Amino acid sequence: TAESLPALTACSWSHSTGARGLTQQEREGSYNVSITEASEKDAGDYSLCCGSNSTRSCVAFTVHVKLRHPSTPQLKMLPGGDGASSKYQCSSDGFPEPEIRWIPSPPRVKTSRTQAGTAVSVVSSYHFYKTRQVLCCAKNAEGEECSKLLTYDLQTPPSPDEIPVVTVTLGQSLLLRCTTSPAGKGLQWLSDRGGLQRSKFFEDTGDSLICYLFIESVGEEDSDTYTCRSDDNRNKSTRVQVLERGFLSILQLNELNTVSARESFCFTAVVSAHPEPRCHWITPNGTVPCRESRTFWGNRTYQLCDPAPGLYQFHVENSEQHVTRNMSLCLTDTPIVHLIQETHRFTCTTNSTLPLVITWHTCPSSANCLEASSWRITQERHLQVSDLDAFCQKRASSSMVLADLQDSISIKCCIQNSVSSGCSPEAHLLTSPSLFVQPWIITLFTLLLVCITLLLTVILYSRKYDVMSPQKPQYESQLRMLQMVDNDYIYIDFKDFQYDRSWEFPRENLELGNELGSGAFGTVVEATAYGISKPGVSAQVAVKMLKEKHQAVEKEALMSELKMMIHIGSHVNIVNLLGACTDSDPVYLIFQYCAKGDLLNYLRSNRERFHQSLTDIFTKNRFSCLYHNFQSQHPHRDGPASFQSPYVPMASRETETEQLLGQNPSCMDTTDGFYEKSDSSPAEELQVLTYDDLLSFSYQVAKGMEFLSSKNCIHRDLAARNVLVTHNRTVKIGDFGLARDIENDSNYVVRGNVRLPVKWMAPESLFQGVYTMQSDIWAYGILLWEIYSLGVTPYPGIKVDQNFYLLIENGYQMDRPYYASSSVYQIMRLCWALEPQDRPAFSKLVACMETELEDVEEKLYSNITGSKSNAYHNICLTSDLCPPSDDCNISTSGEPETP
Repeated sequence: TAESLPALTACSWSHSTGARGLTQQEREGSYNVSITEASEKDAGDYSLCCGSNSTRSCVAFTVHVKLRHPSTPQLKMLPGGDGASSKYQCSSDGFPEPEIRWIPSPPRVKTSRTQAGTAVSVVSSYHFYKTRQVLCCAKNAEGEECSKLLTYDLQTPPSPDEIPVVTVTLGQSLLLRCTTSPAGKGLQWLSDRGGLQRSKFFEDTGDSLICYLFIESVGEEDSDTYTCRSDDNRNKSTRVQVLERGFLSILQLNELNTVSARESFCFTAVVSAHPEPRCHWITPNGTVPCRESRTFWGNRTYQLCDPAPGLYQFHVENSEQHVTRNMSLCLTDTPIVHLIQETHRFTCTTNSTLPLVITWHTCPSSANCLEASSWRITQERHLQVSDLDAFCQKRASSSMVLADLQDSISIKCCIQNSVSSGCSPEAHLLTSPSLFVQPWIITLFTLLLVCITLLLTVILYSRKYDVMSPQKPQYESQLRMLQMVDNDYIYIDFKDFQYDRSWEFPRENLELGNELGSGAFGTVVEATAYGISKPGVSAQVAVKMLKEKHQAVEKEALMSELKMMIHIGSHVNIVNLLGACTDSDPVYLIFQYCAKGDLLNYLRSNRERFHQSLTDIFTKNRFSCLYHNFQSQHPHRDGPASFQSPYVPMASRETETEQLLGQNPSCMDTTDGFYEKSDSSPAEELQVLTYDDLLSFSYQVAKGMEFLSSKNCIHRDLAARNVLVTHNRTVKIGDFGLARDIENDSNYVVRGNVRLPVKWMAPESLFQGVYTMQSDIWAYGILLWEIYSLGVTPYPGIKVDQNFYLLIENGYQMDRPYYASSSVYQIMRLCWALEPQDRPAFSKLVACMETELEDVEEKLYSNITGSKSNAYHNICLTSDLCPPSDDCNISTSGEPETP
């Protein structure tokens, strides 16, 4: 519709390709264009443009036409009349409309169309009465599907072509053909349930007698075993099973494979499905279709042979569902072991796949080292592993210090992998290690001293005259995924992972808006995405991108972050990935947009509106009627003892707030903005911040971190500035290192050659550079302190210097923030345990925060109803409710429950 002052002079529709004239109608200011039987040529942009004097305005729409694979062809029987032969009908629908062909091809075929997208072909049965194998196939640009005319010949032995089990779904047609010689009179189809079948037709071609069993639309009652029998007691049977819907499952797939480089190898997938499945392999070099299978019953086996090492995927689908599974192939060989003698140690190295075991063997000079029994294995040594360019290949090394060896000794090292083992050549130590090493130690010590002196001189000179500019660090995501290798954590490198193209979003459907943040490496901007959630609907999103002048490794890091976010999946309390634009530069990562900004500024801007609870507001005279509303909504509540349900974040509290605010119109005062109709929750409409909001924020962040830790994912910069707030006060954990101006952010302090958020870092991260789930738990405790201080910077009044590091190292902990209860403060202190293993897991923190929320609700009931019950106990502080599992192992200190 369109309207204007002065009146419109002209309105017209246009199509971007101009390939077709548009039939348009105008009626009372409404301008319509209709497309019937849409095809590929109808895709594109449509515009309605209207003019009024010198003004011209347009609105544009985008139409996508979805291609559909041909459906499984349906075979039906059309009986002939008055001596005419019967006909076979084959039909299939799809887009574009499929073409139907018969195998073998008959001389005359009648093709028609019943409706848009459905093709129908009819052929005389006479052309096929001598043919055992009759196929009807439907094909379009999306692929091909075939159905078989099921034939059972009583004159021949049982054949693999005669299907013993026929699977059909409800409403499909069933056509069975039975043949014998003309002498075999009395040909008929019988079922195990007894009696002749209702849908049967006979043909006598002179050379053979044919009996058909045809059911146009099968039902559950048609599941049975059917037998074709002649009067000379020849018979063949098939079992018909009627399913409510189709199915698809992968019965067998070799996913993780490590094989010898000398062996041949095939990925093998065994699939059970109905209707007929379609599949392809996704390889590092592109997509490879599965070899065509003409299997019309039973399981199907697909193979991809002689693949190169790497990551693969197997995708299979039919009209019911689709499944994609990941696979990998590592090639390994007998390890070639090198033994290098250095000034003070032996180093053993090899390139191989994991897992592998390295052992050191020594033989004293007094023994006969030609005998295997003379060699003894020394204690295990630390194994260092680093990545190589070849897939799965690692460079492994281990060292043996000369001082640990005896005089006049032979030494070798051996390495065993999953295929075989190999040993290095023997090396000989003919002098005392101490005498052998001593002159080298003196020389090395002298050189080292000279180097240190020169280095200190250069550093002091560069700091004084600022002639050395620090090397610009490269971008990497703060979120990282860990895996355990040889009892040690390493980061998973997503560089070699395959990008799932289903996340690709059309760049032209993205309209960039204002900048939300900018940093050393990139920016985050607000944008509008058309059709990202569902067709025809626009959504507000946030787009993350690198700056225009970026390094190739930074783009690689951004792509790795994209693949990692896809691998992690989605959760209500993390900023979820929605899509990406990667086909050309710049690369865009599209995330959820959180309208309320970051939690730190949200807390600071709402400090003046903080109340310990909603009841603090309601005690004012003009809100006194709200007490009666609450009581009327809970006439049978006996107080906190009746509370049974576990806490559901925000939901139950908002419902109760609605009950408090929404029942009596006289309680709504719109003059000062406390209440107005909107999509926000009533608490948001009141523009207040309460203690249970703080608990809700704490609980939601714990839930988000519990999800990330379940994926072996660590954050490394968990803080209130990296948590976003959206509608209904839902909070989401994000990663904004790309767009954070750490040069001008006082929270990031120079340590070494990088800037780090030292006030949020665990001791092991500060002093050893170790980041694990336990270090994130420490940061969560600091974030709790931020929440319950309403945005105060941690360690207030303490300058980050050597004294600060000594305080952390000696176990210093901040005092309780002003708005925290004693039980919440005890949770913070547990998070700040010096030993990482003493900190509670995020699952336990979720349980304790849930308990805190339940207690606040019980106290709300008690205050509103006037109950004097002492039911407000912190479950994490109560021994009978917190068994020896230590899930909520928090000690009480006699401090008041609320600040």
